[in-house]
Amino acid sequence: MPTTTAIQPTNTRTQEFNRCQHIFNPASDLARRCGSPALRGETHCYFHHPTRKPSVTRHARRGFAIAMPNDQASLHYSLCQIIHRVATNQIDPHRASLLLYSLQLAGRHLP
Repeated sequence: MPTTTAIQPTNTRTQEFNRCQHIFNPASDLARRCGSPALRGETHCYFHHPTRKPSVTRHARRGFAIAMPNDQASLHYSLCQIIHRVATNQIDPHRASLLLYSLQLAGRHLP
């Protein structure tokens, strides 16, 4: 009669890894950790690492009104709006460059 041996489950994850320390909604009752693996030697995952450039906020997905550049003052106001939105990361840089180029063209044709 053949002898049977118990099959031991093999654990392929022999190394422990650190979890991301980012906490979602820390002030609420729904606070929870990210749970993704942290970068090697770091405390946060790639997405929550402090040196990562923040993504464009939800505000950028909505449109915003720019004053029609009829004179130098309205052109300057529109330019300031775009600069502010780029600085606060509320607009995609590519979209901002298209708007700035459009304002440059409009500025050439002002009286």
